[in-house]
Amino acid sequence: MSLLNGGIGEAYSVLSKYYESLAEEDGYEEWGKRVLKLAEKYAKGKKCADLACGSGYFTRLLKKAGYDVFGCDISSEMLTEAEKKSADENLYIEYRKQDISAFKSFEKLDLVTVINDGFNYLGRDKLKRALKAISKNLKSGGALIFDVSSEYKIKNILANNVFAEDLDDLTLLWFNELVENKLTMSLTLFIKDGEKYVRKDEIHVQYAHSVEFIENALREVGLTPVEIFGKAENGVSENDERINFVAIKE
Repeated sequence: MSLLNGGIGEAYSVLSKYYESLAEEDGYEEWGKRVLKLAEKYAKGKKCADLACGSGYFTRLLKKAGYDVFGCDISSEMLTEAEKKSADENLYIEYRKQDISAFKSFEKLDLVTVINDGFNYLGRDKLKRALKAISKNLKSGGALIFDVSSEYKIKNILANNVFAEDLDDLTLLWFNELVENKLTMSLTLFIKDGEKYVRKDEIHVQYAHSVEFIENALREVGLTPVEIFGKAENGVSENDERINFVAIKE
């Protein structure tokens, strides 16, 4: 199970370089196919923004599928990695440094995506502001596709637990502490540098949001939920670790 979700500020100042390597086990290929299937079903046009884009995996996927997409993230380091990876694939994609809660596009969009837990990094008030900003920048009939780590995952799997990841050039220890709905993740990274390892530390904070809260927040800003599903793609079970949403601008 990968710890890596979304992108937020200085939390990824060191981890950005290793983000996609650590996230490989999340099944990005199948995940990407599902995102594209939903986009094809609900987006009425190709104007698209991928928010909390991290190192740009899903941004590149959308670009290769023919979407006129730009990526946004609050982490400068993540955006640098996104630009490098896009250039390596000979893809021209514009990346912008933006706080998702103050998102603004230069033109109305057909589709906005927030993939891999970008909304989990926002507390309740900030999440509401983000949804309002996204709604303002969508065309009527435009689609928002996103996912969150579920309350079950945060409170029963991640909370008050310790995890480890080991790559050829990186060893990572990950300690979690939950207070109410706020999960603080303390990461210690040992990065190989020649014959020695250099220690770096980062703090990540995520929030557990209920499906009911998210549904209500969507409706409050004129976004109508049309699909909500977990692993089985036909509804949500109590032990689903990831909840997927599609909402349409009224």
